[in-house]
Amino acid sequence: MKNIILHQGDQIRRSLEINKDVRVEGDFDSILLAGMGGSGHPGDLLNALHLTNVPLTVHRSYDLPRIFGKNPLTIVSSYSGNTEEALSAYEDAKKEHKKILANTSGGKLLEWAKQDNVPITLIDYPGMQPRHTLFASFTGLACALANSGLARDISADLLKTADLIDSVAAETEVPAKALADALVKKTPVFYASDALAFGAKNTKIQTNENSKTAAFWNEFPELNHNEMVGMTNPQATFHAVFFTSETDHKQIKLRMQVTKAMYEAWGVPVTEVPVLGSSTLEQLSYIVLFGLWTTYHLALNYNVDPIPVKGVEDFKKNLAELTV
Repeated sequence: MKNIILHQGDQIRRSLEINKDVRVEGDFDSILLAGMGGSGHPGDLLNALHLTNVPLTVHRSYDLPRIFGKNPLTIVSSYSGNTEEALSAYEDAKKEHKKILANTSGGKLLEWAKQDNVPITLIDYPGMQPRHTLFASFTGLACALANSGLARDISADLLKTADLIDSVAAETEVPAKALADALVKKTPVFYASDALAFGAKNTKIQTNENSKTAAFWNEFPELNHNEMVGMTNPQATFHAVFFTSETDHKQIKLRMQVTKAMYEAWGVPVTEVPVLGSSTLEQLSYIVLFGLWTTYHLALNYNVDPIPVKGVEDFKKNLAELTV
């Protein structure tokens, strides 16, 4: 996994090149991205960056939701190409004669898309875990949506972000490992401003799948209206991690300062992680990188392999035995 982390920037460059000509023809009033787990994350990142010029909804279930735009583009996103929820959305969209964009590395989805002449953004990193191909998946979709007139073109920003990731990838391991050591036998809670909330959510999920342990996330200012009260009577040993940025709203900065003081007074340790980057894209990418390193080292601390997700695979097998 260490090699995967050190080459995250390459995913951006590779995906820009192979998906540079992908487009979908049509006059769309909305976008629906159907994707589970790591395959839904690109939709979250598109929304976090306010990238699209029509509303984008991420759908995490079977079939298609009943209420969305009158003429939506349906993006079916499945890294493996075999995710049953995503495939059911494809079938629904095809049945309802909706335009489809497939985002995948292979499997049934790639096969169906080729048969139906559906445009494809290719995640050209087979044999990996979906959560580890976020940059490849997101970049391909960003290209296709820009080419289709549905999002602004951020190709230059993506290349700049790839360079930033490359420049800090190795040195980021040191503070991330220190955080991982502090999180041993703790339940991490990852916090960020609303603008960077995707980074907190992504790190929580990386903790679940890489480190095989429970974790939670939330965002400022919302958590100050509910979750923080739970820290006055915790039933687990929590450790809060604040991703902080110089570009955070001034009131968010004050909220973080006050929240940290109160948490520490209540016996909940807090670690602040200063976020690098001059844009939201760069800052979110840095948090993803930091989270990968942290959860990799936390996995090593727990003596578990950070790559496979045996619990998910066992669940799929058990479910298949009950499915007629």
